[in-house]
Amino acid sequence: MKQLGLKPVVKVWLLVAVALGLLFTAAACSGNAASKGQGPRGPMVMPVSVINVEQRDLPVYLNGLGTVQASNTVSIKSRLDGQLVKVAFREGQEVREGDLLAVIDPRPYEVALAQAQATLFRDQSSLNDARTNQQRYRDLFKEGVIARQQLDTQESLVGQLEGAVRADQAAVDNAKLNLTYTRILAPIGGRVGLRMVDAGNMVHANDQNSLLVITQLRPIVVIFTLPEDKLLAVSRRMQAGTLAVDAYDRDNQVKLTTGKLLTIDGVGAPAEVLGRFEKAIKK
Repeated sequence: MKQLGLKPVVKVWLLVAVALGLLFTAAACSGNAASKGQGPRGPMVMPVSVINVEQRDLPVYLNGLGTVQASNTVSIKSRLDGQLVKVAFREGQEVREGDLLAVIDPRPYEVALAQAQATLFRDQSSLNDARTNQQRYRDLFKEGVIARQQLDTQESLVGQLEGAVRADQAAVDNAKLNLTYTRILAPIGGRVGLRMVDAGNMVHANDQNSLLVITQLRPIVVIFTLPEDKLLAVSRRMQAGTLAVDAYDRDNQVKLTTGKLLTIDGVGAPAEVLGRFEKAIKK
């Protein structure tokens, strides 16, 4: 079998034809790319910014899992025995310090106050009469009309009546205090929990169950843990100034509020740290 041989001239023309075909193909592709807005790019430009060199501290953040707790929790109980005639709060309500929460029937304590005031008025009248006679006896003793014993007896009576008046005044003050206890006021501001006793029930000062519970949410505290080996560094930084504490949600994505570090409990490992937040943490 013979091999097909090509002359040199034919080889040259074939190479020229292939080169022209490639050139036309590249031109067509370039035209299509230009029609699509994807023309050849120029040289890339890198943005450059200039700042002054300065020396400053690098912030250090420590993360810890925390538990939110109320700063104060108060169980409200009655100081008196009586019938609960009014409940002035709603469950879950936000109350301020001094707001009226409940009322105990005040009538028995109003009667006790009136009796104490009457006793005080009676003993004051007796004391005034005894003091008048005491001055009279002193004058008679100076004139030698009565004996010393009569004057001493009258002065002793004045002293007894003065003591009785003071005891009566204390009884009046106690009755007034009990009367104020018939109006149960909120000792702190916060959120009211569930109502334990309904109006109409008898309450006693020695009841084990409370009427309600108030939970203070402003400020609120968070107790969180840190590695024990960081305790010394945190303690030194606290001596230099206030340390800020940021509270985040469970996913550690949303910042809830910012507070300050209060104290460190160095007992146990890891160390427990208490942070205080002036506002309630929003959930």
